[in-house]
Amino acid sequence: MDRSISSTKGEIVHVEVVNTDDWISKLSNDLLLKILSKLSTKEVIRTSLLSERWANVWKKTSQLCLDMRTIAKTTTLLPDVSHQAAKSVTKVIKDHCGHLERCTIYHDSRQCENGVLKFWIQSLVNVKHIKDLTLENFSPGWESNNRSNVKMDLPPRSFSHPSLTSLSLRGYNLEAPHAFYDCWNLKNLKLFGISTEIEVLNAVLVSCTSLEVLALEISCHYKGGILKIENHNLKFLYLSCSSIKGVEVSSPSLDILSIGSLSCEIENFIIASPRLQFNRNYWATGKCFPHTSYYISVPHQGEASIGHEIMMNGSNSCMKMFASMSVSVDLTNAKEVEMLKQVLAAWPGDMQEVEILFKGKHAASKENESSIGETPNRFWEDTKPFPSAQFRAYTVWLSNFSGSTEEFALASRMITQGTVARCMIIKPSSVSPAKKLVIQAAIAKLKELPKCHEYLSIVMF
Repeated sequence: MDRSISSTKGEIVHVEVVNTDDWISKLSNDLLLKILSKLSTKEVIRTSLLSERWANVWKKTSQLCLDMRTIAKTTTLLPDVSHQAAKSVTKVIKDHCGHLERCTIYHDSRQCENGVLKFWIQSLVNVKHIKDLTLENFSPGWESNNRSNVKMDLPPRSFSHPSLTSLSLRGYNLEAPHAFYDCWNLKNLKLFGISTEIEVLNAVLVSCTSLEVLALEISCHYKGGILKIENHNLKFLYLSCSSIKGVEVSSPSLDILSIGSLSCEIENFIIASPRLQFNRNYWATGKCFPHTSYYISVPHQGEASIGHEIMMNGSNSCMKMFASMSVSVDLTNAKEVEMLKQVLAAWPGDMQEVEILFKGKHAASKENESSIGETPNRFWEDTKPFPSAQFRAYTVWLSNFSGSTEEFALASRMITQGTVARCMIIKPSSVSPAKKLVIQAAIAKLKELPKCHEYLSIVMF
């Protein structure tokens, strides 16, 4: 602001006065922590140098992301540099005195050998009572099958504290399952770039009885053995496994199964999950593309759709360019149609193949019992492209097609708006001869529609 003062000569001089009050520092800790939540951990810790008021604020942040490469300002850590960076990580963990919910640590193999990693886990899990822990070994060569230098040797029940609900590990050799004993507390488990034996992995999964989300990117030491997944709470399952003989899945609540890569053949893949009954799968495309099977269902009021949240998370392993997908949906349920639209619109690139399986009236009516009072879906009245102007699939399968108004509307929009590029394959539902004539008439109308892609073919399977 300006202030007017008189000079010795009687002249009026305008002087700009700077307000030096630090209003931000006068805010409550809760508000300051909200501000810090938008910054990186490095920036958060640097605020301690601002003033005495800021010195300890960072110690109460709810999440930390500690990357030894960032701390050392280099991507290649020599022994001395690695030691100093690890000491810095240890100091941050010790100095933090607030309620820590989430922590991510990137380190090299030396911390596995000298017991530092063990100390970090002990401090975070049993002392800080963390909820979400991510550990990643970034040592050169960890992606190879030889990970003898990055063994994760931990005491029994290292991850069994009741507060820990989410655990993600990447780049380790897991030689024994005892660190996972009694891990009923875990609801989210992600094991990426893990080398182990199939018996060890099965023992880990038996100990984690409450899992709702499971993601496995595993390489077994020796080919052979059956991966066994039996969990009644599981909603989301991602598999990318090499050197295994087969997979057995028994998860009646499973909504999403995503396969990145599997070395076993389809006859050795056994799944007992009544919701995931599709005509297309990972093997149907010749194991050339990752495949996701998704049973869309609207959660009860007040509940979250765990699988859908993961699908919409940009960091998940399901959504890849040129992947394939099978999805079941009730087109008369507005919420399910919106969830389908969200998933397809969020896909990062062209999809090789998508199968849309229309739910039968019996399945749809049972799910709509929790959706009484909803306005009927009228997605076809929206003039915008469905699901978006960017989404495109080379082949679209429409399974259990009955020729209903909703199904015809969806198919026609995909044809005229360019959603399907090469081929639309329609697989009718098993119906009476009279209904079959209705379906054939609907398909004939679809073939007469103006096509966005000139060489698009429409066939009945």
